[in-house]
Amino acid sequence: MKNRRGTIAAITAAVAAYLEEEAKALAPTVPQAGPAVIFSPWGSSGREEIMWMRMLWQRRIVSR
Repeated sequence: MKNRRGTIAAITAAVAAYLEEEAKALAPTVPQAGPAVIFSPWGSSGREEIMWMRMLWQRRIVSR
């Protein structure tokens, strides 16, 4: 009887430890903040120019 109690206690402890480790692994982790986005007027101007030229190009294609 004493041996059976020890076996049951060992099994219970192992299952509890397994469930605790699984809960830690599945816990949501806080994502690390990425680098701060720095506004660049040169980049913004370049993208605006690309969009403007694309719009003009599309208008020429449509008018044909």
